[in-house]
Amino acid sequence: MAASLVSFIGILLLVIPALAHTRHVIIPNAPDLHPVSLAWDPNAQHFLVGSRLRPAISSISDAGVVETLISDELHPQGSFIAAVAIDAPRRRLLAALANPPALAAYDLQSRRQHTRIFSSPLPDDPAALAVDHATGDVFVTLGNFIYKIDLEGKASIFSESRVYGSEAPLEGVAHVSRGFLLVAQGGTGAVFKVDDEMGAAKTGLAARWGGRAPGPGGAGIAVRSDGSAVMVAGSKVRAVRSEDGWGEAAVVDEVSVEGVAMGVTVREGRKAYVLVGEKDEDGGISGSKFRIEEVEWGSDGEGDMLVPMVLLALGFAYFLYWRFQMGQLASSLNKKRA
Repeated sequence: MAASLVSFIGILLLVIPALAHTRHVIIPNAPDLHPVSLAWDPNAQHFLVGSRLRPAISSISDAGVVETLISDELHPQGSFIAAVAIDAPRRRLLAALANPPALAAYDLQSRRQHTRIFSSPLPDDPAALAVDHATGDVFVTLGNFIYKIDLEGKASIFSESRVYGSEAPLEGVAHVSRGFLLVAQGGTGAVFKVDDEMGAAKTGLAARWGGRAPGPGGAGIAVRSDGSAVMVAGSKVRAVRSEDGWGEAAVVDEVSVEGVAMGVTVREGRKAYVLVGEKDEDGGISGSKFRIEEVEWGSDGEGDMLVPMVLLALGFAYFLYWRFQMGQLASSLNKKRA
């Protein structure tokens, strides 16, 4: 019995540290990359970032290894990547480009540098893009408009609405599998629900950034598998949840990053990762120093401690039971001796 107790305690000492969650932070050594936007490729198991200096997209591994996936020489000098996304079912890499504005699609099943499927011109520089994984349609925010690009590369105005106002441009966009888009407006902090068939927009939800501009870096939004959304703007990262199909929404958690959040993505359905750039002396973004870090929510931390606490309680109960058994055994031996 004593040997069993010692073994059980030893197992607890090994298991509990392993269960304690360590936040994942990736610091690549790529000072010339100047990344923008962030996406996760579930097939290749790496992150994707675009470059604000040139029409290039790079992969970043969990170990921080950076590789160039695409450097599109067909786009003119001075062109750069504004946003990236993955169409996982069709193995396409999508890039919103600026100067000149365009939406390009690349075949990830082809050899590197991956073959370009199409490049569709856009009327203005894009801010963000999202993919409907069921249809392959791509939605791009441009100023106060949302454009849709189909599988053939045909671009058309998808949504223009007075509810967007003229205070600030639309920035972050995410597609929700229930048939609508969530669109973030960085300058005001409003989030709009947009029907993905008709483009009809509903007034901004009640998930705002204090009613003021969030600072440099724009706004980004990503949807988790539980239906909640992760929003970034400035140095803030917020978990936003709706209980009525995004008629209304509420902020359920918030954390700050040291620097400026330049993009957000969701990995494995739930884990949120943020692309963070360091601030320069003028308060802007230093493109040479950046990192990708997992968001550690306060509520997640509470959940991480649940299993170790249960194991400790079981261990303590086992110890009490062992002491009781030893007491019974000692009492029985004393009776026999008497």
